[in-house]
Amino acid sequence: MGLLFLIIFILLIPTSSSSLIESKYDILTYNNFKSCVSPKIQEILEKINETLVLGFLKELVEIGPRKTGTYGAQAAAEYIKDQFEKMQINSEFHYWESFGNQYNPRYFKCKNVIGTQYGIDEEKDEVIIFNAHYDTAANTVGANDDGSGTAAVLAAAYVLSQYDFRRTMKFVTFSGEEEGLLGSRAYADYLYRNDTDILVEFNADMIGRATTYESGHSLGLSITEDAGWIADIICNISSNYDFNFNITRSGPMNRFATRGGSDYYHFILYGYESISFWPGEWDPNMHKPTDDLSNINISYLVNMTRHIVGTMATLGDEEIPVPRVSIANPKHGEIYFKDFLIKNFRLDKTIVINKILIRPEVILGNTPIIKVEYYYDDKLQHIDWEKPYVWWLNETSIRRHKIKVIAYDENGNSSTDEIRFFYWNILKNR
Repeated sequence: MGLLFLIIFILLIPTSSSSLIESKYDILTYNNFKSCVSPKIQEILEKINETLVLGFLKELVEIGPRKTGTYGAQAAAEYIKDQFEKMQINSEFHYWESFGNQYNPRYFKCKNVIGTQYGIDEEKDEVIIFNAHYDTAANTVGANDDGSGTAAVLAAAYVLSQYDFRRTMKFVTFSGEEEGLLGSRAYADYLYRNDTDILVEFNADMIGRATTYESGHSLGLSITEDAGWIADIICNISSNYDFNFNITRSGPMNRFATRGGSDYYHFILYGYESISFWPGEWDPNMHKPTDDLSNINISYLVNMTRHIVGTMATLGDEEIPVPRVSIANPKHGEIYFKDFLIKNFRLDKTIVINKILIRPEVILGNTPIIKVEYYYDDKLQHIDWEKPYVWWLNETSIRRHKIKVIAYDENGNSSTDEIRFFYWNILKNR
């Protein structure tokens, strides 16, 4: 993770003293989203304090190194699950097993820990996820990597569980991150294959280090193409509640990258919207024995946690102002023949043989959809101006291609989803 984290950090270094540094990319934004102070959110943010966050972090650090598969990781998982149970939210282990990456060439078995606070509005199916990884490298107690993120998840669950929200929230801590994002890969796959409607996934990794005033008032966001309106909420939280952080946005994240720097990676491969939170400075103590409690700026960690919690509380109740689109057919990791599903396969190995019907699922925001566009290798092929939203793909091919679908509403907002697959169709099926 080290090299990729360093690259991300360099891209997110603040270059201005303004409270928001605009992205150079064309990312959907919704700047008028509720820029006001909410008494409920104000009360929630006040409950996220140093005593709470540091208490969780100390317990994790005192367990010692939490290398996946070792006693330390098992003890940490039991501790986290016990905390969720004390909060009276649904608590469960999600077991996984997988071979590690090239730096960890062996078989691993471990578990993720999931805390779920169910929403009170049965019509709101969207789920908000906040995750971090509780495992560490072998030679460190991992106070910052990623005890900081895990403590933030526990603090968020502790405070938000005291309130009712319309939408369901999941507080997730992964194992296997240091061995190749193994736990998050298994969990993202599980959610996708169960058709879980994820509004956004928040990833927090190494969010507790700040040694200067500037870095102590800065944070970076890596965002997917349709998450700009949620990034706007984060910025509003920062300004409306007097945190006044310099916030740098980077994106859109590459959904087809061959590797990722943290647990957001497999969520974006499956097409979910994601925002990763990054600190204002690089941590030279990563994966070293010196990543202990002395490496943590607790005030900074608290404020980073408050940004995330305030955003989750906002999303928990508010209406979604923008459209959302996802490609329902074909799906990632499956094999199709003449539009029929043959079998489930691997995440990165979608195969289509013969023609197939492209079926996007389009969910309205505040205003009606005016059109849906279909692209084949970034070339516009078809436009639907009304339902049903479908398009037959029937082109000669013996290679990999990309399908992109974009939905537009009357307010000019748009939503995009993409999928790549190997397409075998020697003779067009008429």
